[in-house]
Formats: sequence, structure tokens, C-alpha cells
Amino acid sequence: MSTKKLAGICVSSLIFNMSSFGAAASTKADETELQSSESRLLLHVPSPDWQDQVIYFLMTDRFDDGDSTNNDQGHQEYNPNKGSYFSGGDIQGVIDQLDYIQNLGATAVWTTPVVANQWRSSSSNYGGYHGYWAVDFSSVDAHLGDMKTYQQLSDNLHRRGMYLIKDIVVNHTGSFFNYKGGIEGYDPQNTAKNFYLTESMQSAQPYPTQVPFNLIDRNNPEHNKANIYNWTPSIMDYDDLSQQYTYQLAGLADINTKNPVVINRFKQIYGDWIKNAGVDSFRIDTVRYVENEFFHHFMHDQDGIHAAAKSTGREDFLVFGEVFDTSEPYKNDAEHRVASYHGSADKPELNSLISFPLHKDLKTVFAQGFPTDHLAYRIEQHMTVYENPYIIPTFIDNHDMSRFLASGNVHGFKQALMTIFTIPGIPTIYQGSEQSFTETRQAMFKGGFMANKDHFNQTSELYKFISKLAKLRTSDRLFTRGSFEVVASNKTGPGLLAYKREYQGRTVLVMLNTSPQSILVNNIKVADYPATLRNIFGEQVDMSLNNQGYLTTQLPSRSMIIAELEPNEISHNLLASKIINETPNVTEPVLTPLELTGKSDLPNSSLLIVKNTTLNKPNRIHTDAQGNWQYTYPVENLGSEQISLVVYHPETGTTSKPFTFNTSVARAQHSFFFKDAKGDDNGLTGGLTPPTHSQSIGQQDILSAKAEIGGEVLRLTLTMKQLTNDWIPANGFDNVAFSIFFDLENVSGSNILPMLNADMPEAWNWDLGNVIYGWGNTVFSNKGADAHIQGERLGIAPLVTVNKEAKTITFSYRASDFDVDSWINTNIYITTWDITGEGAYRDLNPSASAWSFGGGKPDQAKILDYMKISLRNNGKQ
Repeated sequence: MSTKKLAGICVSSLIFNMSSFGAAASTKADETELQSSESRLLLHVPSPDWQDQVIYFLMTDRFDDGDSTNNDQGHQEYNPNKGSYFSGGDIQGVIDQLDYIQNLGATAVWTTPVVANQWRSSSSNYGGYHGYWAVDFSSVDAHLGDMKTYQQLSDNLHRRGMYLIKDIVVNHTGSFFNYKGGIEGYDPQNTAKNFYLTESMQSAQPYPTQVPFNLIDRNNPEHNKANIYNWTPSIMDYDDLSQQYTYQLAGLADINTKNPVVINRFKQIYGDWIKNAGVDSFRIDTVRYVENEFFHHFMHDQDGIHAAAKSTGREDFLVFGEVFDTSEPYKNDAEHRVASYHGSADKPELNSLISFPLHKDLKTVFAQGFPTDHLAYRIEQHMTVYENPYIIPTFIDNHDMSRFLASGNVHGFKQALMTIFTIPGIPTIYQGSEQSFTETRQAMFKGGFMANKDHFNQTSELYKFISKLAKLRTSDRLFTRGSFEVVASNKTGPGLLAYKREYQGRTVLVMLNTSPQSILVNNIKVADYPATLRNIFGEQVDMSLNNQGYLTTQLPSRSMIIAELEPNEISHNLLASKIINETPNVTEPVLTPLELTGKSDLPNSSLLIVKNTTLNKPNRIHTDAQGNWQYTYPVENLGSEQISLVVYHPETGTTSKPFTFNTSVARAQHSFFFKDAKGDDNGLTGGLTPPTHSQSIGQQDILSAKAEIGGEVLRLTLTMKQLTNDWIPANGFDNVAFSIFFDLENVSGSNILPMLNADMPEAWNWDLGNVIYGWGNTVFSNKGADAHIQGERLGIAPLVTVNKEAKTITFSYRASDFDVDSWINTNIYITTWDITGEGAYRDLNPSASAWSFGGGKPDQAKILDYMKISLRNNGKQ
């Protein structure tokens, strides 16, 4: 039936005016008025120095509703109470809030795509409010306004000295076709077999409307001959380059970007947006799913995007691509895969890429307490791998991932923000970050999704903090042009990250302490001369470099400092006192308690043993009459640890050199093992079912749990029925979320489980919670928690280790990180569900769908499988 109705559509019968722009139905009078309007608008301005810019990224439908008359187009696609529907934001709303954006310190506005979109997909039961499911790449979506309004946005920005960044898509249109049986029903030798159109011909948008992207029916011979699409199912193996480039991404019709017709059409379409709407830059969506060859032609052909931009006076048209990829610590393979889209000198492609590898470490270091050395390494790769790191957009939050504050705390968020504003790159702020949002796609305006009030408060804590950072950056070229060098970082955990920027004879030192405790900064080399550090941002701490340019000081917990070096002639001699560690270097992992000995010129004195720079609860030792000292380090923490010890005399500021070694403890002091029935992943009372998408294959079913305690470490290993990582999750597993709650001995807690519509079992009360899924890992206390709020986030999280072959996931918790005295006699409640990439627990409905659970009501417990385990002091010794 679908094929028959589409049979009349062919290339020759669909005529379009290649010189027109906007809706095809425009009258001659409309076109005349548009041209007259264009002549009065400031659409074309020279390209800026992009390294000097600050970007504000907004989701047009969720930003502000400037024209309520366009909200509902009458096809049941508008419902601001639900996250999968249009919410009412539009282009006029962006114009109305330009003062708000500019006062924040932004100089450029990047909006999600404003093109005409698929309003509702019947196959996914989701809407195209976000802008990435085009039906017409040349028209403005009716919910968002029209071309005239978009031109007015361009004009308004340019008159403020600001710039317009357009988000574009070349990889796909919307969700319009698929294959029965998915990849199993697909025959690459007969792509018509099991092919079907997902939208009814009676639906509002059965197929894209724009030539040639309307040629979408594989069973129509003329459409097949045109070869506009890759006739494929959804990607199942993201490591398979053929699938990556030619299969559908999550059921979205994959465009054949090797086809010259497609390449030429996209050059014309997006060149027109520059010429007719005054766009200053492009962000390109889903770049990694498109062949490199396409971008060379698209950007650099004689009629390509750079040529179109230059015809309007834009000599430096910035194009930054989305290549989502991340590297493991101390590896840079992802950076190189991302940078491959720069192309080569002979075949250039994109001049900029988004800094996804950096984003991962910004989050793990500042929200989860990972070693700051991970981030130091990542910034160094940012500086060396990309062609020009100064024009690489850096970010913390975006529209596709859970927000920082959904897992981290405000202290860590401020440090992450300060980092992207003080390293090379273009800092990018996503709407709502400045208002402390925790929900990824919450609307900013009253009446929009999850918004019971407007959120344009210019006096909020984070708004003022970001505006100060933006002013600092945009008023001082040292931060946008200066060199970058890491000065010091911590390899063992949270603590010091220090780096310096130098420009035209000036030097600025940036220091952050990511630890929740005060730390010792031990004799770090900053310069080659004595200097006073003049604070220009952050904590006010008196600090000076000695004659050799070294710095020793203490930094308060979660502190951050930006200070300019002011050379002086005041003598800051090296301290006369000395502490020497005479312990022989250790190269092999230490398995038993380690004896350390040394001497000093501090007889009969009290010294501190500082572990991993943390000054919280240091061990105190005493020198004898000759200044000798000794200390025994206990080796008991389960697993492997990297240890750095410094002997410190606070009264004189004297320190020893760091003594570093690794420990290894294989056998737990206490071990517990628990089994769980296979196939019982059906809820607390039975009857619940998982999502129905093809990659949902039992990942929420727990088979067993093993808990091991050694020293202050609790290692919790879960064996799952299935374990997958198809979506390239940062934590190594997908399609399952664990909500784990700890009832600690002799600590009063809470019974209500946040966001799960459930309570703790067995009259237990939780004191510590941990929610972990593919892209998030947060630990929180019960302080301030209720049925809808998780509680105070601690800014540190367990280490996650995945063994895909064994189908195990291991979480390692260190008691001191969470202010826990002991794990013995702790009750642990482990539950499973799934969480979206944006960080929300998936819906529960009477019937399961591709991305929601079924068999229950929305207010029932969001628990599919669970285990109750008690770590009583009777584990195997």
C-alpha cells in the first residue's frame, strides 16, 4: 500500500527552484517582501577571531516561547508536560533573551537545528522537537517561526557584535523506514527484502518533503535508482566501519553521502543558509557516521561551503564537527580518530571538532574524583593532536548527555567551568548550566517541559560566576592566545591540578584542588625566578615563589586560584631545614607493610606523614634527638593502589621529596557471595517487562553479587545475564542502570528511595546512594533527599571495571572517600532499571515500547531486578 502511494513520486515530477530559499509555497509578493527585508538587515559581517569567542548553546524548543501562536500545529505533537513532545520554544524567544545571553558573557549563539522536522515518529513514539530529524533542510519548522524571524535573529546578533552558529545534519533525515527482523532480517544482496516504511501514508509526514530526500521507498524502482539513501537497518556493531558509515543510527534514515547528487544538494542547501540568512558558523551533527571524503567536497569544492562563506565576506568560516569518542586514561586513540576529520594538507576537511575526549575527563575528575593527572594528560593531548586547539569548542554540558550537576556538585562544576575558560579552546555553555539545572532538556521558560517558572535569573550563583569568567577571558588575550603548560597534577586521586599560561611576557598560574580535603602543594616548579602571586580570581591566598621559582603551600578543599606572577627581588631562600627519606626505591608492587626511614635537622620534632597530598588525618611521627625518623606504612587496601608519601613539618614548611610506590592486595579480609535467580527481572511483584528495542536482551537481570572487603576498600562485583556496550558508553556497559543504596551500621538514614517510587526493604535506611549507568556515576548522601531528589552529591564516585566476556561489572569503593568508618555490617540494596543518555530514568507504562518499560503504571516502582545483601562480620577470612 505504501509503495503504491509513493509510486507517483519521482525525480522528474518534483520541481523545485534552486535559487529559492524557504517554503516552496511562497508567493511572489512574499518573496518581494523578503528581499526588501533582507536589504535592511545586517546579515553579513566578517568572520571573528574564533579563539576569542564564548559560545552559548541552546535547544530552540526548550529555550523561550516568544510566539505562543506557533506552539501547536494540530497533529498531537505539542505537549509541554512530556519530554518527547514539542514544548513551545522558538526563534522569537531567542531574540527576546539576547540581553540575557550577552550579559552572561557569550559572544556567539549556537542553536539546535531550526529546519522543518518530523514532528512525531510512530516507530519510536518520540518527537522531533530537537531539530535533528529533518523533512526539509531548507525551511524553518513551523513550531519555531519562519525564515524572516531567523534572519532577524542573525541581524540582532550582528548588531550586538555577536555571531550565529547553525547546527546542521547531513547523515540522516527522520525515522521513515526499517527492516522486519532488524539486522537479522536484512539481506545486503537484496535490500528490498523485509523493507518497510514506518509511517502511514495517512500520517501528517509520511516521508521527507524535500527533493531528493523524499525518494525514500526502496520498493519504488525510481527511488531505488536515485540511490539517495543507504537501504540498511540500524547499526549493531559500532566497530564495523561499514555499519558506521552506511547503516541507520537508531532507526534514522541514513543518507548516501557518497552520491554526488547528495553532495551537491547539501552544498547548495547549506550555502544558501549562509548567503540568505547570515549564518557565521556550522556545527555538524553525527560526523563520525559520514565518510571523510564527503566533508572534503562539501567544504572545499569550488562551490562548497567555504566558497559560499567567502562570497559573503566570511574569510574564516568555523565548522566544528560532532565526533563522539573518548579515550581511556593515558591513551589518545579517540583524539586521533576525532582529528582524522581535519583531513590532510592535500584533502582538508573540517577546521574544528568538538572536544569529546576532553569532556569525559572534565567530568570524571571534577564530578567523580578521578586523578587530576588524567585531565592534565587529556589537556596535553588536546593541545598536540588537533590542528588548532585554540578553536576547538570545549564543553561540560550538552543536550545529549546527563548534566554535570546530575552527578557532581557545584564546587566541582565551578572548577570544571574555570578550566574550560582558562585553557585553549572555545568555551561553550549549554542553556540551564548557569541556572544549576540537573535535567538535560528542561525548558528555561515557564510552562515548558519541567518548568513551573522562568529561569532567566541574572543574579543566580552560577550565572554570576560564569559571567565573571567570561569577562576575564574575553578581556585578556593571555587566556585566548597564550601558551599552555601543565605544572603539576596528582596521579593517585583528587587533589592538585596546576597549569600556567604565558603571553607577551606575562605568566598566569591556575591551581585547582579537586579534593574535599585540604592538600599540600609540595615544592612545584612554576618559574625560574622569585615572584609574588597576585590573585586575580578565586581564593585569596598569599603565595610566593622562592629564588628558584618553586612553590610550597597548602590549598583549602575544593579551592581554585588564578594568580599572575609578579617577579620580585625579595629573597625567598630555600628553607634551611631538611627532611630526607633514606628508604630504598621500590619498583615492584608492595605486598606487606613497608618500613620507611630517614633523617632531618629537626631533632625531637613532630612530623606529619602526608599520603597522596591530603592533609586530612595525617599520621604523626616524632624524630629522635638526632633528627632520625621512621614510619611503617600498612598495606591492606584490597586491589592495587599508587601511593605517594611526603614527610612534612608544618611549622617551617619543610617537606621531603615524595616517595612513591604501588601496593597490591589480592586476598580480601572478608568475602561474601550471593546468588540471584535467572529470569526474575520482572519487578518487585512481577509482571514488568523491559524495553522492546533490538538491543534490549536481558541486561537488567542480576545473577550474583560478590562483596569483598580489604582495608578501607569494598569491592562489589555483579554478574549479569547479559552485558553489552553497543552504544560506546563511557563506563563500559549499556542498557542497564544500577541504583545501589548502603545502610551503614550505627548511622541514621532514610527509607525513601529517590526517583524510584519505592522504599528500602527490611526496615533498612540508606545513608549513601550510588547511581551508575553507561554515561553517569554519582554518589550522594541522604542529606536533603526525598522521593524526587537524590540528596547531596559528594563529587566522588567508585571505580568501575567491566569484563564483557565474564559479564561482570565491578564497583570499588574506598571508605575515606565517603566518610565511612567501616563497610562491615553494612546492608546493601542493589536495583536495576535503565536510564536515558540524558540522565532520566526510563518511563514505565502499561505496555512496553522501544525505549520504555511495560507492565505497570507510571507511579509504580522503577525496579526490574534487585538483590538484598548484608555484610555481617561472618564472611570468609
